[in-house]
Amino acid sequence: MLLILLASACGYEFDPNDFAIEVVSYVPGTGIPTDNFTGQPFTNPQAALGRPTVDTAGDGLAAPAGQTVPVVPVYPPWRVSEVVSIGFRGHLVLKFGHPVSDDVNNPYGKDLIVFGNSLQQINGTDYWLTGDPAQITTMNKGCTREPAVISVSQDGQYWFTFTMDPAFRENPNFSDPSFPGKYGFLGDFYADGFAPTLGRVYEPDKIECADDPNCMAYWGGPTDPTLPLDPAVLETDLRNATLAEIALLYGRSAGGTALDISGFNLPVDPQTGRKWIQYIRFDNPRDSGATPEIDAVADVACCGDWKRSCIPGNMNQDQRVDLEDLMELSRHWLTGVQQNSGTE
Repeated sequence: MLLILLASACGYEFDPNDFAIEVVSYVPGTGIPTDNFTGQPFTNPQAALGRPTVDTAGDGLAAPAGQTVPVVPVYPPWRVSEVVSIGFRGHLVLKFGHPVSDDVNNPYGKDLIVFGNSLQQINGTDYWLTGDPAQITTMNKGCTREPAVISVSQDGQYWFTFTMDPAFRENPNFSDPSFPGKYGFLGDFYADGFAPTLGRVYEPDKIECADDPNCMAYWGGPTDPTLPLDPAVLETDLRNATLAEIALLYGRSAGGTALDISGFNLPVDPQTGRKWIQYIRFDNPRDSGATPEIDAVADVACCGDWKRSCIPGNMNQDQRVDLEDLMELSRHWLTGVQQNSGTE
């Protein structure tokens, strides 16, 4: 048992079905920006399929033009092949290849994760030059936000919207000029906001790797885009912090906006008894001056979900048995329910 718990396992193994696999409809809207290098508009909806961007390219300022750069909270994906823009009065509808369930085993109670290209700001005159993440510090400001309204559906026809206005929450009229209502978004549940994407796991000891042309100093394998960021990590934690500190807070998570569908009056699957959705829609109904970008949408992974069995010894339900499970076991060693001795 100890050998099993100590066995090191690899990180997230990519599966395209963990993400949206089909563009159902896309209306670009107006005001969409263009790629600074190519001049192409960000109107490729296929960019929203598959996993969120792990590595992007240097823009000539933060890194030499064309150099491979890991996506980090201070340097987001920005190419036309990586994100698609909704534009003003536009929308995007994506479909998963399977039902995304409100599973009781989902980490932190979250069911799906939306990735955009928001970023945590650093000094306006400085750039992250892909060097030591411990040497770059963010400003005392929140991350950039270009919010898009998020709606979910089982059939692509009847929708449920993350908004605080009850009039727009269930089966909203998307053509209504005032959608999603005067009360706007439900908390922080909108696309292209917190938390900015982290493409790779931070490995502070990975510095010497000159012999490997594909090596990126300080950065290891890709993060897990199906693992929500711990909700204890707040946006304020990313202010006045080094990139290294932020990456350590993320751990294996890729970040993104994590959503819980349990609050909607969705029909349940008669076999599982769980609520579910299979479509997700993004709208930018107001001429807000923002043009939201979408990179990816992920189904949160958990023990016993649509493709995973529960692994014996997997205490923290991250789909691998390793030292973290041993630590979780040790925290609860010899604890239990105290028995009543029968004495007064």
